[in-house]
Amino acid sequence: MNRSFPNAVALLTMAFAQQVCAQSPSPAPIVAAVPASGPTAALLAQDARLAVVAERLLVANAGLCARTMPVAGMVVQSRDQYGAEAPAGLFADGPVAVALVLPGSAAERAGLRPGDALVAIGAQRVADLRADGAAPVRDAAFAALVAQWPGQGPLPLTVARDGAQRPVALDPQAGCRALVEVRTRDALTARSDGRVIQLDLGLVQAATDEELAVIVAHELGHVVLDHRRRLEAAGVTKGFFGQFGHDQQRNRQMEIEADRMSVHLLANAGHDPALAVRFWRGALARRAAGGLTLSAIHPSPGSRADLLEREIADYLAPPSGPSYPGHLVGRRRTEGD
Repeated sequence: MNRSFPNAVALLTMAFAQQVCAQSPSPAPIVAAVPASGPTAALLAQDARLAVVAERLLVANAGLCARTMPVAGMVVQSRDQYGAEAPAGLFADGPVAVALVLPGSAAERAGLRPGDALVAIGAQRVADLRADGAAPVRDAAFAALVAQWPGQGPLPLTVARDGAQRPVALDPQAGCRALVEVRTRDALTARSDGRVIQLDLGLVQAATDEELAVIVAHELGHVVLDHRRRLEAAGVTKGFFGQFGHDQQRNRQMEIEADRMSVHLLANAGHDPALAVRFWRGALARRAAGGLTLSAIHPSPGSRADLLEREIADYLAPPSGPSYPGHLVGRRRTEGD
């Protein structure tokens, strides 16, 4: 894999309006500003798979999330995500551009195309955006999309195409606020920092769409339950030193909470919550030992499957409509609980 490709391609927003995630026999083509073959195209295909899976969960569970974002069906990138080379023509009209448009999305209905440069997001001029530390300008553009959208109704954009500017009225849906990204690492790991959900390319390639839904649901569980803030408020360390003593216990508690939340997020998105049970008893969970599963803060895959069977039996026994797991959501209200 050419490592000059950006570390992560972000899912900013999508709008498939609760459609089933299973691939149809003749799916509509996803429009992208990348070559039709080669490693860049192969990576984008995985970005698109992840985008469809994640969008379904983000939109369906917006009511559970303390913070939401506009979901409009486009992947946006910035030039500084790349090394020495970027796909030809992608940033011809500006340093922040639409890289991918999903079929049936608000972005497609608004007439956006790959290669369109973002000139203004509402009242925010993109030229005035600045990267925050090591983060790409793409992250600042994402924050502007959130800040400039009133929460419902259209989001005005100005885009540039072939040197000419034009206004665009984007009509997004609300979804949980989280960037969902593929990292160009041949590994089987996933993580969330409360703002960004990242899955390694190796993991996305190895997983079926249903397995991706389980993985994203677990990481989204951390976002819904505000785990990063709660751990910081409690003074809990992440990383290597977070696997010992009191910090280990608190980190493990948060992993268990995210597992339990995942089955509710899956159910709300129209998935069978038992997908999570099957995943943790399956081959990919065992292969991912050392990444998703093996550490002092994670129970064994079998223990996780048993836990989720109990959660489903206790809270999601059929017939079941939309789930509001108050026994879990209520925990995020206490600082450092």
